[in-house]
Amino acid sequence: MEGDEGAKETDEMKSPAYEIDEESSSVIPIDDADEDVVLITIDDAPDEHAIEMAQTLKDLDVNAIFFVNGHFLETEEEKEMVKKIHDMGFLIGNHTYSHPNLSEISPEEQREEIVKVSDMVEDIIGERPAFFRAPHGINTDTSREVIAEENMVLMNWTYGYDYFEPYMDKEKITEAMISGEAPEIDIDYSLLKPGANLLMHDREWTNAALKDIITGLRDKGYEMVDPKLIKTNQ
Repeated sequence: MEGDEGAKETDEMKSPAYEIDEESSSVIPIDDADEDVVLITIDDAPDEHAIEMAQTLKDLDVNAIFFVNGHFLETEEEKEMVKKIHDMGFLIGNHTYSHPNLSEISPEEQREEIVKVSDMVEDIIGERPAFFRAPHGINTDTSREVIAEENMVLMNWTYGYDYFEPYMDKEKITEAMISGEAPEIDIDYSLLKPGANLLMHDREWTNAALKDIITGLRDKGYEMVDPKLIKTNQ
């Protein structure tokens, strides 16, 4: 559609307003960009709920990065899911092929895990991922080298709780993400602050909570930053 193409061109022409802090993975404003923002990211996509989560975010006028695993990109149906998410305006990030602990596999295997996903994503949407997130947040010298070669921004996260058993529940994950606190895993202080990089996953309970999480964060005075405004290496 002409409108979609025009919007895409406009996005591409925008100057970066934010960058990712290498140490904390927080979103840092450039110049006078709004500080009261958080970044929404969805890992382990596209499993069962990614399309619905993307639609929820789109309905709320929120952009996000969907970090994909290569083993979810093997079938034509899965490829179409990623293409649809991309066509809805969301960025597609690299989360490795099989979600390994990169520190436990060889340098050759690490390279394959990363580059293969970038190749797969490019085949599906016509562009390589600009952002990389390591499984478990564990990077190595090799992964950092490959990420640099691939011109990706390395990104971990500030906080996220939906992969801890006590928070595999709609109400509990909603409260934890809005407050930044997770007392049941001994985080009895808030990690929510300007520039927070929020980790969520393609999971049933997170999907169910997503609308309430976004609404709650907005009620606290935060807006969701458009990841297309984040400086990349590409």
